Amino acid sequence: MAAKSFYFLARFFLVSIFLSSCDQQPPLRLTLDWVLNPHHAPLVMALTQGFFKEEGLEVELIPAQGSLEGCIQVAAGAADLALTTEAQWIIQKDKGLDLQPVLTLISQPLEVFVSRVPLTQLKGKRIGHASSGVGFSAAVLKQILKSQGLTENDIAAVHTKHGLVTALVSRQVDAIVNAYRTYVLVDLKDYDEKFHIYPYEEVGIPVFAAQVMVAHPKVNLKTKKALQRALTKACHFLQQNPDQTWIIFKTYKPELNTPANQEIWPLLVKVFSIDPLPVSEERHQKLKEFLKEHGLVK
Repeated sequence: MAAKSFYFLARFFLVSIFLSSCDQQPPLRLTLDWVLNPHHAPLVMALTQGFFKEEGLEVELIPAQGSLEGCIQVAAGAADLALTTEAQWIIQKDKGLDLQPVLTLISQPLEVFVSRVPLTQLKGKRIGHASSGVGFSAAVLKQILKSQGLTENDIAAVHTKHGLVTALVSRQVDAIVNAYRTYVLVDLKDYDEKFHIYPYEEVGIPVFAAQVMVAHPKVNLKTKKALQRALTKACHFLQQNPDQTWIIFKTYKPELNTPANQEIWPLLVKVFSIDPLPVSEERHQKLKEFLKEHGLVK
């Protein structure tokens, strides 16, 4: 009898261990759109303040070299989730990548066009950019030039992989595309020279989401909803506690404790909002039409 009881107890114990191990899912691998920086603040808050855990999630953040890399990794099954832009999501889906929508984190463009001369005086000027000369950034520059009756033949495009603002203030270039409005005001405020700053939406570029999350098809609806709830909590926490969250962020990543990051933090926390992807079908369609016009989608 004792032997039989021991057998059932042992079996129960082994089955419990097995079921417990089945419940322990591997963490979701989330590929960022760049190395970790303040634009990823909601993710850091969700990790450090337990908002992911409250929703039964474990998430691993993986740095990347741009908004395209995560899309490729997710499509290949090497990552579960990725941050990218709405434009990049459309472009990559058009190429056949199966990237499922999860949510929008930043619903407006963050990039601006900065020039030391008005748009009407761009002819013959040197314009710095950080793109490969094809893709969305190139389409933006073409659209800005088109609005002034110009083409790429009327300006000198200068590829500047890093240090766009440095190139501008040192007069290596006369204008720059791809600059982030969250940083550019901080970067330029100590210079006496007057610069013209044009948000993309004011120079004929359709409104688009600067940061969205996409997923591999294996990520189910329950997980997507949990991500939405966790990151909604994180955004509210950021906006209600800007000073406290800056301390949390710089403690989490001490190398990002810089005067520039600290100065933009109160402005940056206001841009985060968890919205559907796309935010609206109407503006999504306008963005698709813009991409089609510039040969980026079929």
